[in-house]
Amino acid sequence: MIVSLHPLTLMIETLGRLEAKEIPERLSSISVACQDNFVEALQAHRQAHSVEAAGQSVQLYHAQLLRLHQKLDSFLRHNCIEDRTAINALEELLERIEFLFKKDIDPRTALPSHYRDKVKAYVNSNIHSIFEKLARKKIPQVYLDEILSAIDSLFEDGKIPYIQYHHQHYLPHLIDALRQLSDDSRQGKNWHFRFLVLMVNLNFNHMGFFNRWKEMYDEDASFTEGLLRYPKHFSCIPDFAYDNNRRSLLKLMCEYVQSGNRQLQLAGGAGAEQYIHSNFNGKELKLWLHLCVKADITRSSEKKEVAQEFSRLIKTREGTLLSTHSLTKMDRAAEYAAAVRLRKVLKTMLSELHEKFPELSR
Repeated sequence: MIVSLHPLTLMIETLGRLEAKEIPERLSSISVACQDNFVEALQAHRQAHSVEAAGQSVQLYHAQLLRLHQKLDSFLRHNCIEDRTAINALEELLERIEFLFKKDIDPRTALPSHYRDKVKAYVNSNIHSIFEKLARKKIPQVYLDEILSAIDSLFEDGKIPYIQYHHQHYLPHLIDALRQLSDDSRQGKNWHFRFLVLMVNLNFNHMGFFNRWKEMYDEDASFTEGLLRYPKHFSCIPDFAYDNNRRSLLKLMCEYVQSGNRQLQLAGGAGAEQYIHSNFNGKELKLWLHLCVKADITRSSEKKEVAQEFSRLIKTREGTLLSTHSLTKMDRAAEYAAAVRLRKVLKTMLSELHEKFPELSR
């Protein structure tokens, strides 16, 4: 197949040697050569002696076609030539070949500029309105910022991972899935949880996104406990990822949780008596500290000082030591469920007190 490109290759390779008056005629010849080559390439493909040979032939042909596209596009831009007839014909040939031989195109191939521009335009025209709706669903802004940063980096030259053919399908799929989530009008759903499930299923394994998840997990592990309890239940799309060269987001999450559990086991064997293991999750422990300070149970009346002691001594139900910052940062709306739980705990304590000392009820 690649041999059929020889005339077209000569036409494009020698463009820089022509005088200005000769260029329009050459561009017209390139357009005709692109139209003729499609039939020639198909005939050459049929002559392959095996399926493997045919696949390799397509890959070599496709790689050369991309190189010619880059060279022609660069020539037109450098010489400020507005006539797009030749480049359009070359792009049409490229698209027809890719449509017929999609299974033979390496998804790791760098995405050419005209496809990249289309994908970027689609993303930019949709993502901001979608993110506004997701923010209203209380999806943490740090996650949305990381998604924006990750997508922007794909369109920056020299950044790794560089944008590839698989992103041509991955990014629109990601945007469409996020749109469906943002447009869901059902009430009483845990949108934060559903958002994380979606990102795991779509394998958004950008390290910045994973790092933000780690920070939230360290602050309150109970939120992710249900998410990762049955990893096999996720319906991750095979061979579908933000970065095909990195482990999946689900695997990164599970490894981090398992690593933390191993460290807790080692610490427990060395001297578990130095900690108090509570039965509260992160938000409940934070609210409990607040109540202790307000009720004058602690020696210090400064919440930060008490939080420093809590952060060294009292672990959550999941075995996590919360930071001083996490213990003192309050969000009334997010901690309502914790308040309901503590109210039940306090009622139980009060009931027990009255049972032990009946005279208190008189």
